Amino acid sequence: MPNFNDMNDGNIKRMSELPVALIKLERSATTHWFPCGDGQMPIRRWSNRGAEKVVLLHGGSGSWLHWVRTIEALQVQFDVYAIDLPGLGDAAMCSIHSDAGSAADSTASALETLFMEPFHIVAFSWGCTISAMLMQRLEPLLRSVLLAGPAAVGDLPRRQQMQPLLKRTPGMSREQVLATQRENLSRLMIHDADRIDEMAVQIQDINTSKARFSSPQYARSELLIEGVHKTDTPLYVIYGEFDAPAYPSLDARRELFIAARPDVKFEVVADAGHWLQYEQPVAFNNRCLSWLKLNSGI
Repeated sequence: MPNFNDMNDGNIKRMSELPVALIKLERSATTHWFPCGDGQMPIRRWSNRGAEKVVLLHGGSGSWLHWVRTIEALQVQFDVYAIDLPGLGDAAMCSIHSDAGSAADSTASALETLFMEPFHIVAFSWGCTISAMLMQRLEPLLRSVLLAGPAAVGDLPRRQQMQPLLKRTPGMSREQVLATQRENLSRLMIHDADRIDEMAVQIQDINTSKARFSSPQYARSELLIEGVHKTDTPLYVIYGEFDAPAYPSLDARRELFIAARPDVKFEVVADAGHWLQYEQPVAFNNRCLSWLKLNSGI
């Protein structure tokens, strides 16, 4: 199966434009492959042997690259794994095209095969939905779950709509494609446009060029709230203050989570958008590490 050392010419060109540090980060991982539909899905590992294990699940139209500003911060104290979810990144499509249940089953089977001991989950956006769908099944193996920017909490009333994302067209130049990616990042992912650097644009371009699974169809479902209900695994939900898909209904989301899980820790981080862990990495990483240590005895 492909990785960044075995991609088509277009993706090789995109990867070559990324900072050397990011290329080194990918090459420093060990990749494990697991069945997924008619192909395989990868889970990359940044090893810290003997440390507790943390699994990172990325967002929609994404890949492990959503965690580039988190992996090294966690690896200091944890054994870090980052999965490419079905139909995204380097993972094959799940058995049933763009079906949440099929994607969750493939993910659960991979994690059950990989881990014989408890681990933590840290998830973003679409990865939060998959994580919630797995919580009851994997509960004996879960130490804690952190959900950043989750959707699938129901069709909440909106006072305003997020601007629709721009579409790429075949006649676009490379410069126009990257300008479109930058604009889409400002509409969906990052609150302060001045924080959209070249690495963010390149990651968005690589991720969206590989995306085949359609997750937006589940954004207004109740899959996530249904998944966390009746579970006992310690749960932390965190949003950026200006999370575009959630804004301005953060108070309503807080109420939904508390109703489903009265013990939930719920927090809003100021001056951040949807891709919280990229836009405000220090704020996110500090909170993530504190949560993991609280629930691991470190």
